[in-house]
Order: sequence, then structure tokens, then C-alpha cells
Amino acid sequence: RASMSRVVCTSRGHPLRDLEETYQVQRCFTGKDRVCDTTYKIDTTTKDDYQCCNVETPNCYMEEQVINDVTCTNTVEFNCQREKSTKNDGYGQKEVVCTRTPKQDCYNIPRKIQVEVCKTDVHRYCEKFSNVFPFPVEEQNCHFEPKKICELQQKTRPKKAKKYSYTKDCKEQPREICDQCEKKSIQPVCDMQERLQ
Repeated sequence: RASMSRVVCTSRGHPLRDLEETYQVQRCFTGKDRVCDTTYKIDTTTKDDYQCCNVETPNCYMEEQVINDVTCTNTVEFNCQREKSTKNDGYGQKEVVCTRTPKQDCYNIPRKIQVEVCKTDVHRYCEKFSNVFPFPVEEQNCHFEPKKICELQQKTRPKKAKKYSYTKDCKEQPREICDQCEKKSIQPVCDMQERLQ
């Protein structure tokens, strides 16, 4: 056990003054705002213009061509054979039986003719002339409209809470510190011995 002292400190508060807080108040009033709309109208002016276009013209001429005239002849081929007669149980004279086969023979006869052939020629044609060109003209259409205008004003007011300043109050207090420790001590130790008589 050992004795010593320690210093114990506490804080003491002393009120100084009331605090103030700031707040904002919105104030609004009605004013007029000038609003303008942009409109456009079309006006025209006359300027020299240079334009070109493609002109198609036919170009025709006579050309010699060869065509074929087709000439056909129609003929009939006969194929005749003797066959046994069905009369008198087949003992009569043989009859001649013919079959007709139509035949057509065609052949080409070339012939020259004059044919008109036309092609299209394209030419570039340009001309300068006066032309009308439109252009936009800007106009402003203005009027007044009511407008709500608001602004914020900053104000202060006392606050209920108080602000304190603190000082340190210290006192010295005695205290004891206890712990376990080993200490040496002297004790007698005896042995029993026999005596001779």
C-alpha cells in the first residue's frame, strides 16, 4: 500500500450573454416585365440569275437493215401398203391402204429495208435573266406582362440558448494504491535431536 495524491479538475460554466440567430424573410411584389416575340415576314428582291438546264433533242437517221421473209409450203405424204382383206375370211384380194402425213417446209429469204433510227442528244443550255429572290425580315412584337418578383431579407433575433465560458477548478486529493508484492522475513526452523544420558 502506498500513499500519494492526485489532482481532480472540474469545469465551471459562467453565462456570458444571449446568442443571436439570423433568418431570412421573403418579400414579394408584382411588377411588369417586357416580353418580346420575334416574328418573320417574307419580302422579295430582284437580282440577276444565271441558270442552266439539260435539253434533250432527238437525232434520227435512216439505217439499212436485213430482215428475213419466211416462206412455207404445205404438202401431204402418202404411205400406202397392201393389207389382207377381212372379207371372205381373208381369202380375197389384198387391199391398198394409205395413210396421210402432212408436211410443212419453211425457208428464209433475206431482204434489205430502210429503218429510221433515233437517238437522244443532250445539250447544256444556260441563260441569264432577272429573278425574284425571297428573304426573311425580322420583326419584334413586344408587350408587358405581370410578373411576381420576390427577394430575401436577412434579419436577426435573440436565441433562447445561452453561451457559457468554462474555467478549470482543480483540487488535490490524497489516495492509496494497493497491490500485492513479496516481502522477505526471518522465521526460526527447529530440528529434533536425541541427547545421550
